Amino acid sequence: MTAAPSAARERVQAVAERLFAERGYKAVTLRDIAQELGIRQASLYYHFPGGKEELYVTVTRHALERHREGIEQAIRSGGDSLAGQLRAVAEWLLQHPPLDLVRMVQADMPAISADHSKELLQLAREALLRPLENLFAEARARGETKRSDDRLLAALFLSMADGIQVGARFAESEARTYLDEALDTFLHGVLSR
Repeated sequence: MTAAPSAARERVQAVAERLFAERGYKAVTLRDIAQELGIRQASLYYHFPGGKEELYVTVTRHALERHREGIEQAIRSGGDSLAGQLRAVAEWLLQHPPLDLVRMVQADMPAISADHSKELLQLAREALLRPLENLFAEARARGETKRSDDRLLAALFLSMADGIQVGARFAESEARTYLDEALDTFLHGVLSR
């Protein structure tokens, strides 16, 4: 039986998760985390003897699990249509800090051990892609879609959701203003019929 995490450990994880999400693995140091917490850097090793990488892996696992649960709940709450389910997922994603999947794959994963990278990428596939792949497969079975590469559709949808938040920040607009147009474009394309 594992002991419940202490309040101090949870606080360390919360600060680390926020900093890693904002800056990425390579840009965050244990000193940054300790300063944010108002503790000595050496104190972090009490909770995470494996140092920065162990902390990153722990908080990334937690974030991915939270996203999996949120995506699955959103799908269940989105009704019986693909459009409603995708809207619910997109709205859930917009309410949470983006995972910045591009940075995670291109910068964070190469900076950690191969075993941890492989584990987190597999967990990301299971947490983020799998629920959406299943959603697209079910929609295809109902005759709602014609595309057959469910993984591609899931990856495109996740990229679009990440892109909405980035695009909104870039354009200094509210992300919600882009949601309707982005979903319509995703579902119906850009070409006139």
